[in-house]
Amino acid sequence: MGSFVQLQQGNMYKHFPNRPDSLTPEFVEDEYAKQISAFDAAETEESPAAAITAFAGWNALKSYVHSEGARLGYALSKDMRHEENDRRERFFREKVLPKAEDGDAALAQRLLQSKHSAAVADRFGAQLLPTLGTTVEPLDPRNSDDRVKISELSNRYDKALAKGEVKVDGNLVTLQVARGMASSEKPELRKEAFCAHRQWFLDHREELAGIFAEMVEIRDRMGKKLGHDSFVPLGYLGMARTDYGRDEVGKFRESVLEFATPLGEKLLQRQAERLGTEALAPWDVAYDPELTLPTGIAKPIDEQLDRAAKVFSALSPKLAGHFAHMRENGLIDLENRKGKSPGAYCTSFSDEGKVAIFCNSTGDEDDVGTLMHEMGHAFQGWESQAIDAVDLQWPTADACEIHSMGMEYLSQRHMHEFFDEENAAKYKQNRWRSAVTLLCYVCVVDEFQHWIYENPKASSDDRDTRWREIHDHYIRGVNWTGLEEYEHARWYAQLHIFRYPFYYIDYAIAETGAMQLAMIDAKDHDKAMESYLELCRLGGTDSVLGIFKASGMRSPFEADLMRDLMAHAAEQLGL
Repeated sequence: MGSFVQLQQGNMYKHFPNRPDSLTPEFVEDEYAKQISAFDAAETEESPAAAITAFAGWNALKSYVHSEGARLGYALSKDMRHEENDRRERFFREKVLPKAEDGDAALAQRLLQSKHSAAVADRFGAQLLPTLGTTVEPLDPRNSDDRVKISELSNRYDKALAKGEVKVDGNLVTLQVARGMASSEKPELRKEAFCAHRQWFLDHREELAGIFAEMVEIRDRMGKKLGHDSFVPLGYLGMARTDYGRDEVGKFRESVLEFATPLGEKLLQRQAERLGTEALAPWDVAYDPELTLPTGIAKPIDEQLDRAAKVFSALSPKLAGHFAHMRENGLIDLENRKGKSPGAYCTSFSDEGKVAIFCNSTGDEDDVGTLMHEMGHAFQGWESQAIDAVDLQWPTADACEIHSMGMEYLSQRHMHEFFDEENAAKYKQNRWRSAVTLLCYVCVVDEFQHWIYENPKASSDDRDTRWREIHDHYIRGVNWTGLEEYEHARWYAQLHIFRYPFYYIDYAIAETGAMQLAMIDAKDHDKAMESYLELCRLGGTDSVLGIFKASGMRSPFEADLMRDLMAHAAEQLGL
């Protein structure tokens, strides 16, 4: 066990300041045993004071351990080829984290069954008990080994994509760059980029399909080990959903199919007309001659943060302060580079009270939306640092995405910092267009995931076929004739399907909140910003439906909401 150290020069840890210089399984197991003993002793007391103290100790330990995991993961994401970071992250994931998860599961059960549970919740937040209630099964020790296996498979998937390169226009580029080039104004280039990107996944289909098949087998086993007929109930618990289930999600998808799919089809038909084609080719989907911004419009990449700073300064001094702090402390990793993990995300190190974001900027229009999106997450993360219970600092993903998508809309009025007036107007139109297409595509992923885990023994060919069927159900107006393999290659690129089962409908649910926020902003910007900051401060102290209600928004499951949102979107898009 290493010697105990503290951060130097006044930068003290917020939680668990006395710690070893590196985490070991033995240390974590011993510390959790101490917390379990403290809970057991507190249960013999008539006063809840000892139970409250015991929870505070567990909260600090959990903050330390899981923050360390986040730091290691963030460091590895920067370069998946870094051998030492890979070793450290793997050691944590395979040896340390299972000990913490077993301890968290044991402590959650003790608190939920404790005679002092109400007093602890009264001190730390009413949503604490429902939130912890969703963690018991996902952290069940019977599945500890299988969770390690899933983590290793997820890491293999990330590494495969991080190494991915394709040749486009005579140049070897990353998959992220190739995907961005599919929106080029040059028809030959976007076709080449689109085909190269999809072909890479077809060329690596055997490897990726093999990884996924193992994941499905393990997850199915995990669900059945806990008495479920499939992985689906366990997957929902893993997303910490407390006030809706698969029935509500199914009805939500139906409302998207009824109101968003027809509007999406009209958008694609109009796009085909603008391109002068009878049917839209798949490599033309990302390009609209009247709306798509020029390739490389967000270059130079090293100026993106300066421009974003002006946007946030115009929106709110508080948000501007958070952004400046992140820049000063190296908490933004912006540009795409070889070896870097794909995608974008926000993470936090609650034991330090810090939030960081990770992007893959290539200089195109999407960079701006992604930066606004991830900073929306970050703003919520910073505003929620005052919440004592680390389990409540972040809401569930369906609420988290309101902050990120909401910032995409709220920042639109200041897009002149990135683009000229004409392109800023196009950018706004594109965001409303993407809202419609996002709702449809999210439902493709969500319905596909339900089918996957309801049919765990399906072959890879069966999965490809089912993807195409569902995709064509929600997204109409693209001609895939003779290109069926390229159509189903898409799901192999969707990391949520591999890494985060049932994390995707959250984007659609949150989009309904973000669109409502945009509608408020159109009438009263100050009110919209007040609502946004209040959303950020709430963190995870309420359920998603409670958060919608607390911020004055209609429930995403309200019968007529999708109809009204799509009517507004159609108006914004001139349809």
